[in-house]
Amino acid sequence: MKTLLQREKEGRWSLGSLEFTAPPESELATRWVTALQIWISHHGTTRPKSLLVFINPAGGRKKAVGIYQERVASLFALAGIHTHVIETSRKNEAREYILHQDLCDFDGLVSIGGDGTFNEVMHALIERTQRKAGVSEEEDADAELLSPHLRIGIIPAGSTDCVCFATVGINDPVTSALHIIIGDSQPQDVCSICHDGKLLHYSVSLVGYGFYGDVVSASEKHRWMGPTRYTYAGTKAVLRNRSYEGTVEFQVARREEANPRDQTRCRSG
Repeated sequence: MKTLLQREKEGRWSLGSLEFTAPPESELATRWVTALQIWISHHGTTRPKSLLVFINPAGGRKKAVGIYQERVASLFALAGIHTHVIETSRKNEAREYILHQDLCDFDGLVSIGGDGTFNEVMHALIERTQRKAGVSEEEDADAELLSPHLRIGIIPAGSTDCVCFATVGINDPVTSALHIIIGDSQPQDVCSICHDGKLLHYSVSLVGYGFYGDVVSASEKHRWMGPTRYTYAGTKAVLRNRSYEGTVEFQVARREEANPRDQTRCRSG
């Protein structure tokens, strides 16, 4: 019996099985297993063997621990992946671990929580990479961002899971886990947000200003409400009817061979 990956509708992946039968005296089954293992070892070079997993039990709907234990852990074990699991109990715990601990034994990091959990892990990994390269973010806000050698896997367990949807195309823990297991990757552009020469944050997926920024900022004060906090904060922002000023600048592409809607996947990075 061999397990395999099945691709379903709307970008969802699931685990299936395929059964081979052979006479008891035949060595065909052993030869099949050996051939498959050799193929995986030669072609599955991006598959992780050891992962550092951060679980935020307080994120989103507070279901991250259950999602990992009931839907993800068994898949990692089946794939032979060693995991070191850290269930965070306070803000910046994941950040401090990434900055100060030895990560040489890991092939990647996994964030199990919402966008905030991923954001903390991403910031810490970029900061660690910049520090190792001797780049000071505080002294040089315009310094070029270096690509970390570790990748970050995302298991959705938050309120919106925007980053997971933007990279995988669906907010499904099993699908995300299978992407991680086979070593799939999706390059992401990271931008830095600065003010008066000082680095404020890094960002992927989107940057919000004005109405959206007010909604996110206000919703943080009502995390106990769960996903409903966004509706509550949004309604208050609408009723305030506040106006915002800003200037948008952009550069026109010099070539037209590609555009954001041509459905070609970015392979850079």
